[in-house]
Amino acid sequence: MTEYRTERAEPSQADNVASIYSGFGRQLIDAQEVYNENTVIDGVDVHSYGAFMQGFTGNDEKINVRRHVDVTHYVIMKFARDTAMPYYDRLAELERTFENNLGISARRPNPPKVFTGITAIGVILIVISVIMAVINGTAAEGWEIAVCIGFPVITIPVTVVRWLRYKKRSAACDAAYERARQALNGADGLAG
Repeated sequence: MTEYRTERAEPSQADNVASIYSGFGRQLIDAQEVYNENTVIDGVDVHSYGAFMQGFTGNDEKINVRRHVDVTHYVIMKFARDTAMPYYDRLAELERTFENNLGISARRPNPPKVFTGITAIGVILIVISVIMAVINGTAAEGWEIAVCIGFPVITIPVTVVRWLRYKKRSAACDAAYERARQALNGADGLAG
C-alpha cells in the first residue's frame, strides 16, 4: 500500500523539504508552483466635485485610485511512501518525532528586551535623581521616596523572572530542535 502526503513550502525551501522527506523514505511524485498576483483597490480619492459624473477614467487629475498587489507564491509538493518498505515503522516513528519537535522548536520566544530596557532606564534615572538630590542637598518628598524604592523593588524581580522564563523556553526549543535533528539523522540510511 502507498501512503501520500502533501506539503506546502516556500519556493526557496522546496529543495530542503524534498530532502527532509526523502530522508524518511518518501519520494517526491509531484510539485506544482503556485504564483498568483491579485490587485486590490485600497481606496479612491476624488479631488473635484462631480468627478464621478464625468466618468471613471482611472488615475487622472480628478480621481486617484489607490491599489496594491497581493502576491501568493508557494510550491505544493506531493510525496508517496510504500508502507511495505523495509523499516517503514521506524521511519514513520522518526518522522512523527521530527515533526512534533520541529513544531516546538519553531515557537522560539522573544527575549524581554523592551521590559529590561524600561527597567534599566528607570533605575538609571532614579540613581541620577538621588545623586543630584544629595549633591544639591534637597529633601525628598514621600512620593519620591516611594517611587525610588518601589520602582526597582517591583521591576527588577519581574525582569529577572522574565529572563529566567525566556531562558527556560529557549532551552526547551533548543532541546526540541536537537530531538528533531536526531530523528532526521536516525532516519539517514534507513530509507535506502
